[in-house]
Amino acid sequence: MNQQKFEVIFEKLTSRRKEVLHRILTGETDADIAAAMNIGEASVRKFIERICQEFGLNSEHSESRRYKRSELVTLVAKYKPDLLSEDQPQVTHQVTVAESDEVDDANVTDFILQLLSNKQAINEEFSKFLLRFNFNEQEKKQMPKAFNKIGYEHYLNSDFNAALSYLKIAVELKPDFGAAHYNLGATYEKLDNVTQACEHYKIAMQYQNRAADAAINNLARLEILQGNNIAALELIEPILSRAKDHTVKAALHKNLGWAYFQQNLYPQAKQHLLIALELEIDYVPAYALLAQVQEAEGDKQGAILSWHNFLESYSHDQKLKGVRCKLPELEVWKLNAMRTVNISS
Repeated sequence: MNQQKFEVIFEKLTSRRKEVLHRILTGETDADIAAAMNIGEASVRKFIERICQEFGLNSEHSESRRYKRSELVTLVAKYKPDLLSEDQPQVTHQVTVAESDEVDDANVTDFILQLLSNKQAINEEFSKFLLRFNFNEQEKKQMPKAFNKIGYEHYLNSDFNAALSYLKIAVELKPDFGAAHYNLGATYEKLDNVTQACEHYKIAMQYQNRAADAAINNLARLEILQGNNIAALELIEPILSRAKDHTVKAALHKNLGWAYFQQNLYPQAKQHLLIALELEIDYVPAYALLAQVQEAEGDKQGAILSWHNFLESYSHDQKLKGVRCKLPELEVWKLNAMRTVNISS
């Protein structure tokens, strides 16, 4: 199948088959379509079968409407996504003879997950289509988790626009989903949209869990970058004792060390940076900040060693994590590290 072939087949569909296809794309059930078109549900299923045959979708799952519907929507999403808009088709009233047996309604969760198996970015029309489903209680719990998981996988692969498309749906389906708000904030930050990043971090921090602690940490970092060191301390200090995750706790101590360093409070800064490195021995930004504190204190040898550790850990992180671990300040500190290490050689 290609774009031209799809267009030819679509244009040759009868008006009735086009109407059924449009109604499938707007999320209507067989019962909804039958009532709107004044035909039986069996006739609706026969229409779906015929449409699938037109497009060559005669899969091994041909007895399951779930796969027929999902394959149809996947095909339309690829070649004609504008059909996934909210426009309702014109109602007709032609009666069609029922020709197939009754089949139970498909599980919507399985249908959507099958539809998203390729994990490509979701366009706006497709998002609207997905959000029109009337999920049951179990599906309302499952679907946001599924979208968050796929979005996070895209984030880890540094495909931030695709991550954004999934994570936005996750929080639309479950507005109190703290982890998805955190992931959305982190994604917006990678896309240089600090305003939206802060908005979602602030939502995530309302919930007392790992995502909340991580969101507070990221907000504190953004405050430090803007020179608001007191605000950063006020964010971190109340939650420091409750944080259980070592990675998050190390980041909190790193940002405390950074905020204290910016205020020229070197002993406090050094204390927190050393704690961060005890928690995460190869913690890249902690080494860079510790080197700067040591330089400020006049400990040149200690600073050179910390800069060496920074460069080694930074190179290792880049190989493992790539774009997603890059922070603007790390690039500046890398230049400082290379200059210092070269001078000392």
